[in-house]
Amino acid sequence: GIRDAITVFDEWLENYKEPSDQDKQLYKQEWEEFRRLCQSDANKHCYGKDPTKEELRRARDDLANGQKLLIQLLSNQRQSSSRSTPFPLTSNAWIWLS
Repeated sequence: GIRDAITVFDEWLENYKEPSDQDKQLYKQEWEEFRRLCQSDANKHCYGKDPTKEELRRARDDLANGQKLLIQLLSNQRQSSSRSTPFPLTSNAWIWLS
């Protein structure tokens, strides 16, 4: 219960050490990388619980693009006599297919 939580927190406080300058620099770099990734194409294609009209349009576009890509990939593979034919996937293709 609550007493156990207090015990755990007290133990954490007793063992806490202030981060070194090197650790602070590392944490800063990690946050910068996190923010950069949040702005990536993949994250721009996420949809919330109450999507906006723009998010719904983007979802429909992603679905349509994914379906076209799958048809293209299957057609190319079917026509190819070799199974080692590479698939023409762009970075957005992974978003459309996911």
